[in-house]
Amino acid sequence: MKIELKSIEGSTYKMLCSSKGEAHSDAELIIPDTLEDILRILCCRRQYRIREKTVSKDTVCICGEVDVTVMYIPESGEGVRVVGTTASFEVNLDAPGADSTSIAVTKLLSLTVDAKAVNPRKISVSADVYMEQSCYKYVDVCWTEPPSEAPDKLFFKTQELKCRSIELVSEKTLSIEDELDLPEKYLGGDFVKAFSTVKIAGSEVVGTKLVVKGSAEIEALYLVSGIPRSASFSLPFSQLFELPDGCTQPEVSAAAMITGQYFESFDKKLSADIRAAIQIVCLRERSIRYIIDAYSCKKQLGLTRSESRCLTNNEEDSQSRSVHLSYNSDYGAEEILFSSAYAACAEVSENEVLIPVTSDIVYKDRNGELRSCRVRGKAQFELSSDRKPNEVYVTNVYVSASATGNSVNADIDVAFTMRYLSYGSISMITEVCETEQNRERADAALYMCRCTDGDLWSLAKKYGSDVDLIMLINEIDGIPDDRQQACYPGCHTAFLPHYLRRSALHEVCESKLS
Repeated sequence: MKIELKSIEGSTYKMLCSSKGEAHSDAELIIPDTLEDILRILCCRRQYRIREKTVSKDTVCICGEVDVTVMYIPESGEGVRVVGTTASFEVNLDAPGADSTSIAVTKLLSLTVDAKAVNPRKISVSADVYMEQSCYKYVDVCWTEPPSEAPDKLFFKTQELKCRSIELVSEKTLSIEDELDLPEKYLGGDFVKAFSTVKIAGSEVVGTKLVVKGSAEIEALYLVSGIPRSASFSLPFSQLFELPDGCTQPEVSAAAMITGQYFESFDKKLSADIRAAIQIVCLRERSIRYIIDAYSCKKQLGLTRSESRCLTNNEEDSQSRSVHLSYNSDYGAEEILFSSAYAACAEVSENEVLIPVTSDIVYKDRNGELRSCRVRGKAQFELSSDRKPNEVYVTNVYVSASATGNSVNADIDVAFTMRYLSYGSISMITEVCETEQNRERADAALYMCRCTDGDLWSLAKKYGSDVDLIMLINEIDGIPDDRQQACYPGCHTAFLPHYLRRSALHEVCESKLS
């Protein structure tokens, strides 16, 4: 006979998988006939945008483009020339279990670009893109609890587990627009290119909505009297998401991906329009109680189990580290014109996190000639001995460059987040059936046994007894103490009443319990 259990039903997002992937892209840049031959390349800058994200069977495909801007010194040695090209990329990421109904949250982990002069009229450009995805699916969930009224002499053991359920996975696009005032020193200069990054600052709950806040960081390049100059701007933004019922204090993870940017310089203004996709994952703590075991004092039971796991801890630790790098110039260093910095994928070992950083710096030497250099280093963070992060991702890279004598200096601040995840295993009874087979009839109403294995539940199940009766007869309190511990393995003798033998003692015990 099947026992009707209480079913608790709900819906949540399930994380199907997480993976990383990379793509390499090459392009050639031919110098237009209107421009002079290359003497040497000064620097190259890059700007990415995501054009398409597609989830299909077991795969997430991300297509995008990298705009590469190259500045070079012409053969005449006078001024700077600017050329650009676009390299397309496609990153295919493994996503076992995913299909077209799944949602992928993606992050750009690293983007590196190099440009080399093949000959005076041609530049070779290469780009390496590293991305990460986590794939989610909205699913129905169900767990079981004991029935409100259990059949006579049928006992259930339950367990309560605190876990993190994924309440919301969502993505919204927004446009960050403004007209920016240019500094006086750039007026009359020629606009070259603008580059942007979108950074998430945090989030807060307002009523039933989640407000994600951040900023678009812009660097605009100009040629002023043939000399490259840069101007920096910051545009704040906020994006609203509707929270599901009951999700009042979510744990939020947010990421941004640039999908496009449009700039125009006119009069004393820079018009900016940056398009971005804001992705969020919201979790909340839940307590679930489920059946882990059952037995009957009368019948043998058939138990059906299901095995699963759930997220029990989702902790994020935000840190920052500074790196000082320097380059010794044979030509001296008089003035920094502009600089940029970026980080590669974090390297995680047993005792530390290393984040490779690179800075490109354009400067004037002591003779007024334009020079450039590239410096590399690693930001280091020591880990505690007892735990290792599951994920490490960079949230911001800032560089301050300076020139002192023959030295070009770069002070790089790297902000990063370490994520610690813990999972719990759930072995749940989903179905209980009474078989036709009776339990073995006991020869006595009361056993006296030495506790050599198992806890009180195990003893009661083995001998067809009841935990409450065992505690009553052995004078064990409901709260664990020394007397209760006497009924655990390796301790004192315990008296175990048996249900299938009636006795005066047994009836007295039952009357006391009632």
